Amino acid sequence: MIQSDPSLIPLSQEELTELEIFLTSDKTPEECMSSLEMIDGYMTALVIGPEMVAQYRWIQYLLDPENKQEKIFNSPEEEAEITSLLLRHVSAIEAQFENDPEAFVPIYEMFSYSEDDERELAIEEWALGFILGMELSHEAWQPLFATEATAMLAGPLFILGRITDDYESMSQDERDEVTSMLDESIIGIHSFWQENPAEEE
Repeated sequence: MIQSDPSLIPLSQEELTELEIFLTSDKTPEECMSSLEMIDGYMTALVIGPEMVAQYRWIQYLLDPENKQEKIFNSPEEEAEITSLLLRHVSAIEAQFENDPEAFVPIYEMFSYSEDDERELAIEEWALGFILGMELSHEAWQPLFATEATAMLAGPLFILGRITDDYESMSQDERDEVTSMLDESIIGIHSFWQENPAEEE
C-alpha cells in the first residue's frame, strides 16, 4: 500500500526516458534501481502490498538502498523533478489497480525489445524489483506465504527473478509458460491482500 495522488498524469515516453537517464547516471549509487522495469516491479509491490510505506522510505530505498551517498540530487529543483516523476508513475499503477486490476500488465509488456535476451533481462529485473518491494515490508508480507496455495502466487516471481535455480534448468517453452503466468500471479496477489488486509497496529 502506498499514498498516491490519482489526479497525477501518467508519464510520457519522454519522461520515462528522462527518469531512466537519471537512474543510470553517475549521480546515483551502483545499488540504485536503475531500470524502468525494476522500479515498475518495485512500485507494483508497494501499491498492492499489505503495508503503507512512507514516501521518503520507499524513494530512499529505490535510489540508495544502502544509504551510501549523503547527497544524490544536485539541487532542490532536480530532487523535485525526479520525485515528481516517481510519484506520477506509482500513482498510475495505483490507478490501474483501483479502476481495473484485471487489466494490469507489467511495463515490459508495453515495450518492444530487439533481442530475446534483452526481454528476458527486462522480465528478470521486473520480478527482482517486485521482490525488493516485498522485502521492504518483509514481515507484513509473510501471511501470503502461510499456505502452499497462496505462496504459489509468488512462484513465478522467484523463478523469473532467478532467486531460485529453476530458470536455468527449464526449457524455453517452460520459461515462456512461467512468464505468461506472471500477470495472473500479480492480480492474484492483489486479490489476496484485498481479501486479507493487514491488521493495523
